[in-house]
Amino acid sequence: MTLTAGALASDTPAPAAFRAVQVLETLAARRGPATITEVASATHLAKSSVCNLLVTLEAAGMVRRTHGGWVVGYKAIEIGQSVLSSTDLVAEFRRVVAAMPVLRGETVLLAVLDGVDVLYLARHDGQQQVRLASDIGRRLPAVVTSLGKAMLASLPDDELEQRLSGLGPMPRPTRRSHRTIDDLRRDLHAIRERGFAVDEEENTIGVTCFGVALATDDQPTAVSTTLLSQRATPELRGQLISDLRLAAAQLSPFARV
Repeated sequence: MTLTAGALASDTPAPAAFRAVQVLETLAARRGPATITEVASATHLAKSSVCNLLVTLEAAGMVRRTHGGWVVGYKAIEIGQSVLSSTDLVAEFRRVVAAMPVLRGETVLLAVLDGVDVLYLARHDGQQQVRLASDIGRRLPAVVTSLGKAMLASLPDDELEQRLSGLGPMPRPTRRSHRTIDDLRRDLHAIRERGFAVDEEENTIGVTCFGVALATDDQPTAVSTTLLSQRATPELRGQLISDLRLAAAQLSPFARV
């Protein structure tokens, strides 16, 4: 869950720092540049405050100006990459997936659950000609991804209900997406029973994904593979799920650190 959806700056010891993070999150969530007016509207801050924050962040290299407005700066990207490079889980993900007999040839993703969003940490591109993966650092609604549903299904009932209570309207990027919370709950129950999640064109028409949650103590984490639906034969499906389960088992100790 992002800061803009949660606490107030006045509830924190350093309100200015909190507001700066709000500005960064707003820019990071956009596909293109944002104007001061747009940032002010998204963060509910005065335009004068947003202007001061942007100028300060620009001096630190965290944001930069373009002809269309403001975007996240290269320093923020550098910091994000340094976090990933220092994480044993990401390095182990690359090693484990590369050793999987079938999975290594496919697009494979590693992600964590943040509120009711999936946040992508790492990607293995495999050998497929068509790239079918989300960029590292991107967020997607958990309820329309195999990764997200696998992680939601791994939660205790009380925590699951707490997260779903903040979901709002069900995201429906395709006609196959769940229409209601009850539909989602039935899917999550089935995922718990069989031990893996399936996204059958719920996020993108023509694309199927399989996901398996890691066994973690705190931060929900999962691995998935993404492929064209026409390639998802029963035989390949079984092989991929087997590899995903093995990969999840090997990665789980690193996710508990």
